[in-house]
Amino acid sequence: MKMNRVTYYSLYIDGDELCEVEKFVTRFNKPDYATDYDNIMAAIREMGMTRGADARYFPRERFPEALSPPYASGELRLYCSRITKEIVILGNGCMKTSLKAQYMEECLFHFELIRAVSEQITARITAGALKISNRRLEGDLAFKIGDCYE
Repeated sequence: MKMNRVTYYSLYIDGDELCEVEKFVTRFNKPDYATDYDNIMAAIREMGMTRGADARYFPRERFPEALSPPYASGELRLYCSRITKEIVILGNGCMKTSLKAQYMEECLFHFELIRAVSEQITARITAGALKISNRRLEGDLAFKIGDCYE
């Protein structure tokens, strides 16, 4: 999805009907999660339309970022990877009730998936197999992440 300031990408896992961010929306766009969900979606819209994906807006959790509600009490996380100020990969997310994602099996899967794809994107950009042009990634965007994700 290309907006004024940011182009957003997401991940499709072979055989799935929805991409990862669509799975997040389907699961968390519900009254029980309304405040956190609405805040995350508002941040995505604001970054995409007006401010860009500045690094300061992404709290680092080891390697990928977790787009969280802009207040301390929010537990909902949308795992993503900021490639540049103008390109962000949106993954899936979870309710993070532990201090670290690696202590929660559901969060760990989404965290590790976006981390693995981010590493491959960075490696391909460095090797010249992927290029950034006009806020878009150009080149091979198919990734094999390993047996645990297939």
